Amino acid sequence: MGTRRNANQIRNAPAHGPGTWRKKPLAAAISAAVATTGGASAAEIETVIVTATKREESAQDVTISVQAVTGDTVRELGIDTFDEYAEYLPNVVSGGNGPGKRELYIRGSATEQSGVTITAAQGSAPGVALYVDEQPVSFGGRNLDVFAADLERIEVLSGPQGTLFGASSQSGNLRLITRKPEPNKFDAGFNTRFATTADGANSAGADGFINLPLSDALAVRVVVYSDGQGGWVDNIPATFTPSGEVVDRNNVAGYGPPLTGADRIESARNDAIVQDDWNEANYRGGRFGLAYNINDNWDALVQHSAQTLEAEGSFIVDTNLGQDHASARYSPEYNRDSFELTTWTLTGRIANLDVIYTGGSLNRDVDSIIDYTHYNNGGGYITYYLCSGNIYDSTGLDPNNCYDPTKQYTEDTANSRFTNEFRFATDATKRVRLLGGLYTNSFETNHLGDFQYASANPAFAEHVSSYYNDNSGDGFLLGNITIPTEGTNAGPEPRSPYTVFFNDYTRTEEEIAVFGEVAVDLNEQWSLSFSARYYDLTTQLQGASNFAFGCRYGIAPQGFGNSERTADGRCNSHAFSNDVSARLQTLADYVSSGDDNIILNARSPNGARDMFRGGGSNAATLAAIKSGDLSLSGLQSDGSINETDTIIKATVGWTPNDSMLLFATYAEGYRPAAQNRNAGQLATNQSGVYEGYVVPAMALTDEISSFEVGMKGDFLDGSLRLNATYFSTTIDELQVSRFDPSNVAFLYFLENIGDAESSGLDVDFQWAASENLTLAGAASFLGTELTRLNPQLRGIAVPVGSELPFAPAFSGNIRARYDFTLDTLQANAYFRASLTYRGENLSGIVGSAEFMDDTLYRQSGASSGLEIQDEGGTFGTVELPGGLPKNSRFVNPAASTINVAFGIEKDGWSAEMYIDNLNDETAQVMQIAGHYTPVVSEQRPRTMGLRFSFALE
Repeated sequence: MGTRRNANQIRNAPAHGPGTWRKKPLAAAISAAVATTGGASAAEIETVIVTATKREESAQDVTISVQAVTGDTVRELGIDTFDEYAEYLPNVVSGGNGPGKRELYIRGSATEQSGVTITAAQGSAPGVALYVDEQPVSFGGRNLDVFAADLERIEVLSGPQGTLFGASSQSGNLRLITRKPEPNKFDAGFNTRFATTADGANSAGADGFINLPLSDALAVRVVVYSDGQGGWVDNIPATFTPSGEVVDRNNVAGYGPPLTGADRIESARNDAIVQDDWNEANYRGGRFGLAYNINDNWDALVQHSAQTLEAEGSFIVDTNLGQDHASARYSPEYNRDSFELTTWTLTGRIANLDVIYTGGSLNRDVDSIIDYTHYNNGGGYITYYLCSGNIYDSTGLDPNNCYDPTKQYTEDTANSRFTNEFRFATDATKRVRLLGGLYTNSFETNHLGDFQYASANPAFAEHVSSYYNDNSGDGFLLGNITIPTEGTNAGPEPRSPYTVFFNDYTRTEEEIAVFGEVAVDLNEQWSLSFSARYYDLTTQLQGASNFAFGCRYGIAPQGFGNSERTADGRCNSHAFSNDVSARLQTLADYVSSGDDNIILNARSPNGARDMFRGGGSNAATLAAIKSGDLSLSGLQSDGSINETDTIIKATVGWTPNDSMLLFATYAEGYRPAAQNRNAGQLATNQSGVYEGYVVPAMALTDEISSFEVGMKGDFLDGSLRLNATYFSTTIDELQVSRFDPSNVAFLYFLENIGDAESSGLDVDFQWAASENLTLAGAASFLGTELTRLNPQLRGIAVPVGSELPFAPAFSGNIRARYDFTLDTLQANAYFRASLTYRGENLSGIVGSAEFMDDTLYRQSGASSGLEIQDEGGTFGTVELPGGLPKNSRFVNPAASTINVAFGIEKDGWSAEMYIDNLNDETAQVMQIAGHYTPVVSEQRPRTMGLRFSFALE
């Protein structure tokens, strides 16, 4: 078993924006990055202009915590992809299990990772917003993985940014600012790279750009890139045999035939997909921009980006295999993620107002296959689909044969987002400055997710033929057809004959918001700003979850009313399926009328059963509503959720001298609510901590409020810049994307778990130590605590007083660069090195670690070897040999990573030799979401490479 411990041990000049200071040389003297390219002096600290407050201004004049990494620094550090954005940002954590499957957390406001097999269906929204320029590109569990080619900078805004940036900028946002066409100069360049990874495959890539003025007023900029990243995880030969102990104890309803004692149990082998270095990723894409200076007052910009990301294999590592960087997967894994993003901006001046209209259209498609064989270790009805045995046979004559346990998940998801924003700003040089705007957002996800089992057809066929003496079992094939309800996408055609269960959903968001900000300079030193945002946000989930369960009893008409025959003779079953559109509409109708019969008379899709079945009944769900255990607050007459609110932000700033800025800020943030597919269903396992538990109809927005005080200053005659911010944050009704591996009625759903607090200190510095040596670094000190827990979650979630997941107490980095002249080549040369440290942290909010590790041991005969922290108390209802498992979580160990490089620069050319992860740190992060046994993700092992670049101006 894993090691256990006790928790107790354990336009173009910089413009002044709201809250910025006039008539100070500070804005022209300081920045957020050290200039380290071309022939720039190593002692020069450049000014970085950011748009963090919807105005252009120096990063050092913004009265919020903002870190800006310049495009030059992005290229110098080799930052290309999503996981690398956060590497040098210590208060930002990137979590997930591979390219295109990641999400961000800032300042510890994390709860639970989203499972990619269910994220699109459940509709969770992230707490940190990701932007490309002015366009939000955030998705729960699957943030857009934009390749970092030809960027102007990366901005990270820490703390709530909701008044200006809206939903999901709850604990901060990360903005990728692209380089725009420039009519006044020709500019072109390219970058190439080649690398080899220790015990892994080679990687190679190239990108190039050209900025071409077509006239004095018109210019285009084109960027193209292709990057192939070789794998390092080996899918090794393995055999999977379902464990009777594990499967039988997970049979929570108590109806399925036992696996233990079966006449024959097939095993799954993965010989056909054994492969070294199988987790490769390829990014291909480009961007086109057209800028036009219409006249002295008006400018227009249109940009179009397109990218395809193709990843093969799994980026998950199984630690119980006795081999480094190894996985045991039984189905091929594949992820194709493509997007097209078109944005437009019109900037001008009307009378004394600067006005901007900006809009964007984003279309994204995901096509994915994920191995799902591990579901044998957690599904509560596994033997129904795996084995042929019949529970009603008292003679014991019918055989219980269990078939190929291989399972896989296939996904086809389309996302679209259309945004518009109109805003105005008064003269930035005036003592009183105003900014205001109107924002609209329309977002839609269309999702099909199939769960396919190799065993179901032969198991159902044998069961039907042997027990019912029904020849319809001969050549038995499933042919699931989606319930014809609002929000479905599959149409009338049957799914694959291997599809046992599939989600078919449409989720929408419609938002309109107005925002404004006023800033006043009280005198030369003091300034105040206040902003507010009113939003009206409607979210809706429609569609169905479709089950093949009823086909176990045969194809109609022999199927006892549980199945239907498709046009091609296959079996379809709606008897046990879930019409979620009807479910949420039923609850909405009850809210509108108060008529108990609406709930009591609600039926399943074929009319044979209660709608709210599972561990309960229609009557039980009605009782939960009346007792207050099932809240329907916010549910509209059409089954949607509507939330309206006003959030605020207030800032005071003081410049005691020309080199220092002090500020204090109070801010609030929000994210969209979401609805649950199994709203109103009682737990299947009605015992222990699950007794009386009912799945919430929705998870409303959790509200974040934050107070922070900060300092930005230059010292040592301007050679040292030091910024620091202390923050204290409160989260009310913390929204959790919850996975519970001990009760099949839950699997994945969303709920408001309780309240939490976090506080800490963010620090960053840059120091031009000499004409040759520059140093830069950042650190994050963080404390988090769960302060209130929903009573129904005691014994499931970790207790009050526990720290939030993915929230290391300390993380930091330091970078150094030494520049010198190579006289023989008349070139500039440099050495650079960096050290990044991520502190120890915990995984998840559900205390299931010991239970998961025990499951792995019983199934494979080996434990994970991962450290487990005892949080106090017990978890769930399934007993282990020593009693109920401890309420516990896996520990993500501290990790340090060293990168080094040597480079030469001359006449626009540069060449660099580098080693990333010199110390070969694995930096393991436990992946709980969607897994029943512990697995981890790891960073790329030691990688040596060469980079060549050329820039022509």
